[in-house]
Amino acid sequence: MASRRRARRHAEPRRPRLSHWRADGQPKVRYRSEADANRSALQYRLEHGNDLGAYACDMCGGWHLGGTEGP
Repeated sequence: MASRRRARRHAEPRRPRLSHWRADGQPKVRYRSEADANRSALQYRLEHGNDLGAYACDMCGGWHLGGTEGP
């Protein structure tokens, strides 16, 4: 039994779920509601000039912001 425990300790560590990481490697911000996410998207647009959209996350049940598709 102890050898199985040792083997697990030395096994490769679990990788984080990639869907909860931004492209720059930082963790995504989780918003509790769509309204909270939309307020944050508006603030970001006013400060940075970029449009972001809110989307529901199937993994955590919260809301995240993502880039909007342009033509």
